Amino acid sequence: MNISPKMNEFRKGTSQYVSVSKSPRAITARLVAPSVGQREAPIIETEIIDAMTQCDKRSKWLVIDLSAVSVLSSMGLGMCVELRRHAKEQKMNTALYGLNGHLRDLFRMMKVERLYKIVHSKDDLKKMIES
Repeated sequence: MNISPKMNEFRKGTSQYVSVSKSPRAITARLVAPSVGQREAPIIETEIIDAMTQCDKRSKWLVIDLSAVSVLSSMGLGMCVELRRHAKEQKMNTALYGLNGHLRDLFRMMKVERLYKIVHSKDDLKKMIES
């Protein structure tokens, strides 16, 4: 699914699938859709990439918060891999936060967890971003 530039502009900041927040050292993308599939993944990916390209170059981390997600399709998994690639181009580290047991097993089975730092608690996330 391709999103026209006008559609993307309309959705910016008002997405029903992702909430992006920026701090001086990190971009945190909190996926708010309980299921990320063929429809949601390209929209989420576009919004996060837009946020990364507009961020302060001092940002060191892209954090993908999956705490509200219970189902992630192959498209959602591919989105995570693509976001990591874009973050690397921006010289940003990547982290996953809030994985439930099912998602943790999925990332492990597909060997995608090797691409990310997995963070389990808010305190660990805060320490990681501030270091």
